[in-house]
Amino acid sequence: MPKIGIAKCLNQDKHQEGVDDMLKVIAKKHGKRRGDVVIAYEEDISVYAVRMWLTRPIPAKHWKTLARLSGYSLTRIESVARENFDMAAIA
Repeated sequence: MPKIGIAKCLNQDKHQEGVDDMLKVIAKKHGKRRGDVVIAYEEDISVYAVRMWLTRPIPAKHWKTLARLSGYSLTRIESVARENFDMAAIA
């Protein structure tokens, strides 16, 4: 039986750029230098986990938090989080 839910990145550079831009917006909005530190301070999400979003899809459970901190809509957060990934099945 194949495993479902393995994320395969289709365009790593575009994904990293989208996440990095969102982190910059969060940092600027809160008057800080790093958005990942703002997220870690404001929410119970580690800086390590946030930095892993540069190479992995952002979990859906964090989308509302990111929308609140960045001012982005949930649709835009979903686009940043998932548009460059394909959920592949591996046998």
